[in-house]
Formats: sequence, C-alpha cells, structure tokens
Amino acid sequence: MTEVGNDHFPWDDIAEGNVFENGIYLFEIASMEDGYASTGKRMPKARFKCIEPSNFANMTYFDQYVVGTEEDATSIVAGTMGARSMKQVFKAAQVPKGNSLSTMMANAAGNMLLIQLNKYTDTNPEYAGTERNKVVGCFKVGERQVGLSSDGKPGTVGGGSGGPKPPTMSNAPGLAAKATATLICATCGKSVPKAQYSDHVENCTGPEVPTPEDA
Repeated sequence: MTEVGNDHFPWDDIAEGNVFENGIYLFEIASMEDGYASTGKRMPKARFKCIEPSNFANMTYFDQYVVGTEEDATSIVAGTMGARSMKQVFKAAQVPKGNSLSTMMANAAGNMLLIQLNKYTDTNPEYAGTERNKVVGCFKVGERQVGLSSDGKPGTVGGGSGGPKPPTMSNAPGLAAKATATLICATCGKSVPKAQYSDHVENCTGPEVPTPEDA
C-alpha cells in the first residue's frame, strides 16, 4: 500500500476555474525563456507564480511576447507589442536595464511584481466561450493594492480599511532578500542595491575623481 500525506482537502480555500478573476495580483517570475512561434517569429515566454491573494496562491499565469515581425522574424523589434510588454514586465520587476535579452530574462527569475488581470471570453470561433485572462498593467510591488475587483468590473480593485492589505516584506515571501541584493555598476564600480540598479545606471557619471583638497 502506498503511503500518502495529509488527507485534508482545503475546499473553501481553493478558487474554482483555471483563470484569474479581475484584480491585481502579486506574482513571482518563475521563469522566462526565449523561443519561436509556429509562424517562425521570435516569441519569448514567461511563467508567473501567484503569491497573493492567498486563495489564488500557487496558481500559474503564462504569457508570451511576439517580438519578431514578418520582415525580421528572429530579431527583437522595438515597435512590436511583445517588446513593449516585456519592457513593462522588466521595469515592474525592477530588473536591471540592459541590452541583452537573455541576461535580463535570467535576472528576472525570482523577482516579484504586481500584474493587473482582466477576465474575458474568447470570441474566436475555434475557441468560442473559452475564458481567458489579459494583462491590463504591470506595477512595482507597493505601487498598487493587491486584491480582486470589488464590483466585478474590469480595472477596479476593492480596498478600504477592510480590504486586502498591500504586500509587505513580512507577507511577500522572499521580498526582503530581493530588496537587499546588490549588483556592481560596470561604469563606476559601486555596489548598488538591485532594486535601484536601473535608476543608478541611467544617472551614473562614472568613478568619482578626487579634488586637490581630497588628494
């Protein structure tokens, strides 16, 4: 006889369906990988693991970003919606700015961000009636309040004194460790907190040169 673990089935805590309700969710970037669509266009993919709200915790949201075009299928074309969406994710997850997609995707793994999702019904004849999610926006942790829509309409999130609390260092696992991680600036050589790295690089003027008084 095969032994099994705890038999408790958390009925009341399990959300129904395989899509997210309208709302804002705290996600951890589980992975980002490069790849191609069936059309041959370059199409990186991302997998996000939900952290909050708790009744959606551990649910996975997948997204894909078509960054190639008919004319340039293998490149990352700046004007594509896929490239714009990836940049939005990188900025919200506070991934250090760079010119290498593979490096930024590797640095993104484990970072957290807020994603606002809306639920809609697919009208494509092939998938008619299928419920899906679409991203409304991406935000840094703390910029929005985590929670489901209070009235069932897209783009509105419940709040108030009785509503869900914004994520904090204590209730967002791993957030404190991420906030203290540092990177070395290639321009000035300083050790900079990972969350501040992008802003630092934009404003970096190079190594400090001592004045005659300091020498």
